[in-house]
Amino acid sequence: MGCNILITGACGFLGSALCADLSTRHRVIGLYQRPPGQKLKAAASGVTWMRGDVSRAGCVDRVFREAAGRGRPIDYVIHFAAFTGFGKKWEAAYDRINVAGTRNIIESAAGASVKRLLFAGSIAALEPPDPGQVLTEASPPGGRVAYARSKAMGERLCYENAGRVPAVVLRLGGVFTDWCELPPLFSLIKLWRRPFMGRMMPGRGLAGFPYIHRRDVVGMVREIIEKDGDLGRYEVLFASPSGATSQRELFPVIRKAYRSGFSTAPIHVHPGLAKFMLHGKYLANRLRLQNTYERAWMLDYADRPLVVDTAYTRKRLGWRPDPGLHILRRIPVLMAHVKADSRAWMIRNINRNEQKYLFDPDSP
Repeated sequence: MGCNILITGACGFLGSALCADLSTRHRVIGLYQRPPGQKLKAAASGVTWMRGDVSRAGCVDRVFREAAGRGRPIDYVIHFAAFTGFGKKWEAAYDRINVAGTRNIIESAAGASVKRLLFAGSIAALEPPDPGQVLTEASPPGGRVAYARSKAMGERLCYENAGRVPAVVLRLGGVFTDWCELPPLFSLIKLWRRPFMGRMMPGRGLAGFPYIHRRDVVGMVREIIEKDGDLGRYEVLFASPSGATSQRELFPVIRKAYRSGFSTAPIHVHPGLAKFMLHGKYLANRLRLQNTYERAWMLDYADRPLVVDTAYTRKRLGWRPDPGLHILRRIPVLMAHVKADSRAWMIRNINRNEQKYLFDPDSP
């Protein structure tokens, strides 16, 4: 039955979905820090669950040794464990989890002669291109934000060690489900559900990002494992459609889907004023001991879309996202969930924002 696969971050937003899917075809070890809930255990009943911390080299080595001792040495590692902060400044967790953790995974995988490492990169770790230009798989990662820098360091580790462990860096777009569960999209939907204040839009509405449904990400990972022999020792691939979906495109679709009588004419707010408003919101939430996704530094990227060209990925892998799962076609489904059960929708998205994700299967 299939391959032996280790998935780190196995109870997280992406890791849990991969465990549920891949365990139907392969033998999967799910490495976690927060234990799997009942829904995940039921959906991924064939997974061998192991508690462990990727930042501890001895812990990672133990996982590989125990797998080999059971006669099932690990063939593939899907390394999706990561710390994601919303602040601009570097935090110790970036060193511990995103950098040291990736290094530990690579060292153990090299010692175990793993066939391939899949590393979760991010399109958000790229700097927006100049107007009229696009980002490609060859675009260098990095940026001024701590999360972007940590992902760039992870990519560099994969590249430097590709001679020892073949690697695919999967630069992910904004991954969402039919319940949203994507912090920046959640933030926009919360704002644009309001009658008047919901018409506010920073800048000209050109800020944009390539969105991808979680089901498409899972399908792409399956494709990479199946076509591993056709790939080079080091590959960078985009997990997203080409282009970017702008706020100007999302705004009318979200407003119409939520309430037919809502105006779809945005009120454009100068980024400087929007920054001032976000500072106030952040301080107010701190007093209430609440986390805030939206930060003032994000307005530095107003009207600077992350536009990608995925031609290399499509050619190399023979894969593209399902058009039926495109963000603009799924928004009515997301908004139907908002209207049908607003409380459950809020809980699921707040849990994701606070990195306390609890698995729920994707819609059929």
